[in-house]
Amino acid sequence: MTCINPKCAAQLPDTAKYCLCCGRKQTAVTRRRRVHANGQGCVYRLPNGKWRAEKTLGYRLEPPPADSPPGTMPKKKRVTVTRSDFKTRTEALAALPELTAKTKADRARSSSGTPTARKGDQITLKELYDQWEPTHQRSRQTMDCYRSGFRLFEPLWDLPMTDIDVDDLQDCLDESDKGKRTKENARAALGLVYKYGIPRNAIPKDRNLAQYLRINAGGGGSKEGFTAPELENIRNAAAEGDRTAQLVYCHCYLGFRPTALLILQIADYDRAQRALVGGIKTDAGKRRTVTVSPKIQGYVDAFAGGRSKGPVFAKENGSPLSLPDYRAALYALLERLGIENPVDEQGRHRLTPHSCRHTFATLMKRVEAPDKDKLELIGHTSTSQLRDYQDVSYEDLRKITDLI
Repeated sequence: MTCINPKCAAQLPDTAKYCLCCGRKQTAVTRRRRVHANGQGCVYRLPNGKWRAEKTLGYRLEPPPADSPPGTMPKKKRVTVTRSDFKTRTEALAALPELTAKTKADRARSSSGTPTARKGDQITLKELYDQWEPTHQRSRQTMDCYRSGFRLFEPLWDLPMTDIDVDDLQDCLDESDKGKRTKENARAALGLVYKYGIPRNAIPKDRNLAQYLRINAGGGGSKEGFTAPELENIRNAAAEGDRTAQLVYCHCYLGFRPTALLILQIADYDRAQRALVGGIKTDAGKRRTVTVSPKIQGYVDAFAGGRSKGPVFAKENGSPLSLPDYRAALYALLERLGIENPVDEQGRHRLTPHSCRHTFATLMKRVEAPDKDKLELIGHTSTSQLRDYQDVSYEDLRKITDLI
């Protein structure tokens, strides 16, 4: 064998413990790698010979690609602060406290809301959740429960926090067919997100709406739709030219979730087939076909007009109608028409934009048609396996919407 001393490299017997030429012990010395405690950072040498000091600030979630399967969870990515211009390891080690001080200063400024990347009160529910999750250190099982529960609020993910009302949140829970425990996890996760966002100026103070949510086990909340006299009252107002009444009347005969209705685009309206394709939330609710009832066909055509792009149900100038604006217009319409819409002690109204969806479900009960066709129209998932093995045609759907 050869001496392990590269300057010697003498040939030695295989059993030699020491080199006969340089005296070097032939057992390699294993040096223990120096590891800094968590939070102190690390240093290492770069290929160009410089030394880098690096400190981990935390982790952020990378959203899954657009073509990912449903339910794909975001991946965590490490967020670091580095400096890479040191000539020696000693200089890099000496700079670690400076990086730590810089990190603390940045956190302090971020907490006070001064140079924040949180978009102030325009941050969406999903963006705020993605910022909160890496900061909440709990067991993997607990975090999985929070993620699963938070999916119940998916119809509201893209809305700014200040645009979300307690009725919208309650509708998400009432609409879900998940069990009581999942809904409790949803409310708990939402409450933590609100507590995270309030001191960071993402949400107004004293606006933790999660505390007002009711849990109804087994799905199917208590939200009610319009009664027959109330719907007739709205129909008459629509016939007299009330634009809000026309929108609400259309909503009652289309059955989309409120957020899905407002994002329907002109391109989603098939004028030849007289059908709309859209929806959000579950696999059953996304990109589903809803044929247009003859009772609202003229109103839908009027809303779409001669425009080639933009939302179908837009303001008179063609600009998008936000959910808060729609909600306010609905409440004003009910007041004009003398339809009672009391508010409970938590600020929840009896009738909300989501009541139109409940009205649509009630109207379908009067029509004799296969459940699979009704599920296609309303976008529920309770018989998803049946949907996978049976085809749905325009004619089958139209038999329902022509009769309601």
